[in-house]
Amino acid sequence: MIEAIKKRRAIRQYLAEKISDEKLNEIITAAMYAPSANAKYPWDLVVIKNEEIKERLSKLTPWSIHLKEAPVIIAVIGHEKESSDWLEDCSIVAEHIWLEATNQGLGSCWVQIRGNDKAEKEVKELFHMPEDYRVLCLLPLGVPAKAEPEHTKDDFDRSKVKQESY
Repeated sequence: MIEAIKKRRAIRQYLAEKISDEKLNEIITAAMYAPSANAKYPWDLVVIKNEEIKERLSKLTPWSIHLKEAPVIIAVIGHEKESSDWLEDCSIVAEHIWLEATNQGLGSCWVQIRGNDKAEKEVKELFHMPEDYRVLCLLPLGVPAKAEPEHTKDDFDRSKVKQESY
């Protein structure tokens, strides 16, 4: 597990290689294993491979341009009315996706949608979503175009960890 955590980087450039169904299924399975407050599982995933949809998604925000290059995008959708913990639950799902993508030799990058009302409205319309559902993020998946160095212990600040009290 720690190896995937150390290797996980924000990848925004991908090779033009398809992702196998086997790898994609493993990533989806990892998401399905995510814990949920009160076992409500207030989320859905939308798997996008359609080039036209990816092109439209790439124009949502200044930080989404790389989406059109990814072979697959997974949208993490939350059910706000179903659970007050939808944001936390969906965030855990997204991290499971990202870590398993890394484990499968793929790259990803969190593209935030929640908090950008215009982008969220466009995604909801594009996916024909129920009005009361929320879009947390988009996660592009692809073979990284270049290898990024894995994280090391020099990358973090140990003073962030307190013992017994602040």
